[in-house]
Formats: sequence, C-alpha cells, structure tokens
Amino acid sequence: MLGNLVNRHDAGRLLRKVGRRELNPVLSKLRIRGNRRVVEHWDARIDPSLTEWWAIPEVITRWNLLMTGSPSTTFPEYVASKYFAPRTDLHGLSLGCGTGGNEVLWAATGTFSRLEGVDISPERIEQATRTAGSDVLHFRVADINALTSSGTRYDVLLGLQSLHHFDDLDHTLPRLAELLTPDGLFVVDEFTGPTRFQWTPAQLDAANYLLTTLPESHRRLPDGRLKTRVIRPSLLSMRLDDPSEAVNAASLLPGLHRCFDVVEERPYGGTILHLLFSGIAHNFRDSTPETKALLEACFTYEDKALPTLGHDFTSLVCRPRA
Repeated sequence: MLGNLVNRHDAGRLLRKVGRRELNPVLSKLRIRGNRRVVEHWDARIDPSLTEWWAIPEVITRWNLLMTGSPSTTFPEYVASKYFAPRTDLHGLSLGCGTGGNEVLWAATGTFSRLEGVDISPERIEQATRTAGSDVLHFRVADINALTSSGTRYDVLLGLQSLHHFDDLDHTLPRLAELLTPDGLFVVDEFTGPTRFQWTPAQLDAANYLLTTLPESHRRLPDGRLKTRVIRPSLLSMRLDDPSEAVNAASLLPGLHRCFDVVEERPYGGTILHLLFSGIAHNFRDSTPETKALLEACFTYEDKALPTLGHDFTSLVCRPRA
C-alpha cells in the first residue's frame, strides 16, 4: 500500500496497543522527530534483547566461522592477531558504541592503550562508563559528524553495527577517513542489507518457508502469541520506531569501497536467519538435541540460499586511500 508506506500489519499492531491501553508511546513518537527521536529510542533500549538472533550461542559460533575461519575465534581476536599485533599502543575510536559491550571485547585483545567510544545516547554512554571495567576504555556523548573538527587522528576506527544508522554516507564516510592516521585501519562489522529493512520477496518467501518448519514451541513470542509470518515492515513504522534504522543501509557497502581501500571483506549471511529468528530467538537458547537440530537445518538452508540471495551482514578491514 502506497509503496509500503503503511501496511495492514500496522493496523493490527495499533489495535493491539489500543486493547492494552498503550497509545501514549505511539502518540509521543508522532510528536518527537529527527535526531531527538533517535536519542529517545536508544535511551530506552539499554538491556540487550534475548529475542534477536545475536542471543543464540550457535549463531555467534556461526559468525565466528564465517568471519574468521574458526568457530572458536572471535572477530576482535582475528583482527587483532592479523592486523594489530605486535602493537599494544593503538589509539582507537568506536563509532556509535551504545552500552560498550563490543568495546570491552576489543579492549581485551590487549592492542589498545586507549579506546574511546562515542554515542548520541546519554543513557547508553552512562551505562557504558559504569560497566567499562578497564582503564583503556573511555566513553562520551558525541555526534560523529562533529568529530573531524578536533584534529585528533586515530590508529583504528571501529564501525560495529552503527554505520547503517548514518544517512548521508557520501558526506560522512569521507569525513571518517579524515579521522584515521595515514596507516590507520577502519574495521567494520555491519548490516549491509536492504534500506529500512525492505526485504525482497525472495527473502520473505525463504524465511516464511523456514518458519513453517519450526514447531510451535520455537515460534512462541514473548507475549505468548505464535509468530506466523515474517513481514516487510512499513516505512512509516520504521520511521516512527527509529528514523535512523537501516536508513541508507543498501548504500553502505558501495560507499565503503568508494571511499576506502578494502583489505579484507567477509560476508556472513543473515539474509534469512535475521528475519526468521527476530522475536523468537529466546526459544533457541537451550542446548537440547531438538533445538540444535532445528538450528543446523536453518543454517544449512541459508547456506544453500546465499549464492542466490546474497548476504545482509558483512565484516571488512579497510585503509584510507593515499
């Protein structure tokens, strides 16, 4: 409807909120726009969700294998060993650090003397600072677009699931390159799929087929309902929830290739699994034989589909152009 500006699923969500008398949050989203809406969205999302695919231990093992070649080697460990060692004095900056969980892992590699994290959400920076647990880590509230005016240069930039929230990539990516020393590295782990999660018909068909193969016990949403369909979110719901979410995601990978020299690029799927496990991942956190068999079947199905559908998540190591 109207180029998917709205769809029938919006009406269903609205009716459920009316039934639960939860209209105030919806109305507040209509009143608050722009950057303030983004800040308020992320201020309210401090606790990591157990309903998304990153909460499944076997998914993390799968990422390790596709990103590093070893199921037991994490992406930070791989990059630190291959590109940072033997240095232990690197000055790094993580863009859109959130609550700092990823930065803790990178600091633990022992290659940084100082790793800074910036984010526009004061609440998330407060939690990151409170739980840092390392003298190497330093967090502050900052707009990434204002950082280039300080003149500080970094040995390493980290873009960890934050770059797909940037709108004007033609403006932002060249400015990020200016933040790096001449021999610096831009390390990226990102969603590079459809802009504003406008999944392709082939993605939806594949995810919905897999969903029909799951037993009810593994399709249960947190509110008790069953997940019966994977849908393409409307553009209106995306903008109301978080105006920055995947705002120009499809342009990210071409933009990185245009503005940087890509030293290494490793796609790691998510084209089907991201959609399939959204909202129901908490059902896959046990280690029962049934759950493991279901996960293995899902992984095999996506592996066979990736040559046709492509990847929605990519890790890269880039250098600034001379």
